[in-house]
Amino acid sequence: MVIVNLETYLAKYPQSERRAEIEDQIYKLAVKARDRDRTISYAEKQLNGAPSGSDDIDLLTTLVATLRARKNQGDLPKALAYAERLVSSFEKLVSESRKPGRLSQAQWQEQKNQGLASIYLVRGRVLAELDQFERSSADLRRSLDLFPLAGAALTLSEILEKQQRPDEALKVALQSFVLALAGDEQVDLKDIRRRMGALYSAKRKNETGLGDLLLEAWDKQMRERDERLAKLENTTANAGITDPLLFKLTKLDGTPLDMASLRGKVVVMNFWATWCGPCRTELPLFQKTIEKYKSDPDVVFLAVSTDEDREYVQPYLKQNKHNLPVVFAENIDNHFNVTAIPTTIILNRGGQVSFRMRGFNPNDDFVQFLSGKIETARK
Repeated sequence: MVIVNLETYLAKYPQSERRAEIEDQIYKLAVKARDRDRTISYAEKQLNGAPSGSDDIDLLTTLVATLRARKNQGDLPKALAYAERLVSSFEKLVSESRKPGRLSQAQWQEQKNQGLASIYLVRGRVLAELDQFERSSADLRRSLDLFPLAGAALTLSEILEKQQRPDEALKVALQSFVLALAGDEQVDLKDIRRRMGALYSAKRKNETGLGDLLLEAWDKQMRERDERLAKLENTTANAGITDPLLFKLTKLDGTPLDMASLRGKVVVMNFWATWCGPCRTELPLFQKTIEKYKSDPDVVFLAVSTDEDREYVQPYLKQNKHNLPVVFAENIDNHFNVTAIPTTIILNRGGQVSFRMRGFNPNDDFVQFLSGKIETARK
């Protein structure tokens, strides 16, 4: 009803000075309502009306995903065109970005690699759905070379199977399964498990020996991860601490937060940054969840900023009218192996991880979904 009212207003006042602002609001409402047609329409309006060279990365990513999901005639070629634009815009953004002062060169390169890997995966998936397997494989392999993503390995395995290269498909499927187990990507583990079993059994008639291959893949992936992490220069904050409830974080006003004071409570942490596109959509919903539990002393919320240039955080919160319990990560993101943002982690009363979710899914009711996970942690 709100969307219809806003559209009625624009139809009546087509020259309104607030037209761009209203169309942006309709777009956000459409994403939340899972209205694919309006999401696509208003995303395209914003992109076509934006100044040259100022593409919104999050907008493009959502548009590509929505076109892939809708699958009307002509949607996939259009998704590819926007994916090409996404890759070009993100590569330009990365090349022109300056290293934040608080990041080491190795940490900065890690961040860039992770972002690029995600973007190449987006285009690789579209190309795969268009049966452009050679181009898709190139994107997916480039993604995996930059940063290990289970989604990239899974899509590559599917392509190799279609190309009748079962041995290679099995090897990459094993990699995908290991990455999914070790990380927090939203991939279907049962589907990967079925794929591995089918690929292995097709040649050997049963699954005897598959477990040994899986363990080999796990050991290989852990070695590579340890080698990659060893190159990063960790900050000294909270060095050596292994219990999250012994961490000492810093609040927005500079005062300390002793995590030990939260022992016995359910702690809901949302890891975010000012430069994160999906965080712009998720943070207001996180704030709504906080409001829902504001009278509950047993549930504590922390908006954990991973920004290295902390001076950007306060202006960002003010500009977006966020009222959040912000703390700075102080290495707790590394403790939880947070490799992508947004990431939400819930600790139960004993300080153990009860739930974690990587990324933002616009198809879920975030507040209701997170509330359910909080209640599970409370038990």
